[in-house]
Amino acid sequence: MSNTVYNIIREIGELVSDDIIKGYSFDWDDNILFMPTMIKVDKKVEGRWKPIKVSTEEFSSIRNAPNYKIRPDSYDEFRNHEGFIKDTIQAISEKKFGPSFGKLKESLINASPFSIITARGNAPTTIMQGVSIIIDMVLSDDEKTEMVDNIKTKYPSKVDLTDEEAIYFYLKENSYMPVSSEEFLTKYPDSGSAESPEIGKKIALNDYVKRVVNGAKKLTNNEYRRLTIGFSDDDKKNIEAVISYIEEELNIIYPEVEFIIYDTSDKGLNRIVIEKS
Repeated sequence: MSNTVYNIIREIGELVSDDIIKGYSFDWDDNILFMPTMIKVDKKVEGRWKPIKVSTEEFSSIRNAPNYKIRPDSYDEFRNHEGFIKDTIQAISEKKFGPSFGKLKESLINASPFSIITARGNAPTTIMQGVSIIIDMVLSDDEKTEMVDNIKTKYPSKVDLTDEEAIYFYLKENSYMPVSSEEFLTKYPDSGSAESPEIGKKIALNDYVKRVVNGAKKLTNNEYRRLTIGFSDDDKKNIEAVISYIEEELNIIYPEVEFIIYDTSDKGLNRIVIEKS
């Protein structure tokens, strides 16, 4: 495998061995971490609407129920920078790790490219800072050393960076797509809203797949044997929407890509390979 491929590895996802290419995409809440962030909703109790707060895990099962409705301020806590940082630290401190946390940790240590596709409205830089906190709080000194070594192996031009500089460089090379954020909605004004994150997540996934495929073609001169892209999420509605999107559109546009879905709605890793027609 050429150094050129490694130098621009961020364009195509993880290169595992020889001509096998893998890309990863992770949802954040209840997938990477079980965050304490709460959603404000109104619940119908004895014919009257009562304001309550629910967890993201509970919300995924009641968001379409007729006795619950969204409030104008429902997602305020999901747009606050300081709140996200505080909740991330709390979740890690309490070891509230989600089903895909181990896979993200493995990706970080291996310096593999990844994307975060979340319904949150935080800025992309805030989500990146959350990943940085995971590195600081969870990785051992030996794991951080291994991570930095892998970064400098895959990006030889950065060999003279300090460990901190190398990690910061690596984090900036990855994609953070909170689909309810101002940045995402400005770029994709028709991407829906926090009430329908599956629309934005399909757009974000398409953006990521396009970058992976175009990069793979350019850097390997179409000489790769296998290209796999994984998508993990804990929300059944998001999973169903993305599976349909892959079957009806992405499989047709990208017949060479093997799509794998990781359904974590039951707090496990239910691996689903999307078959070609």
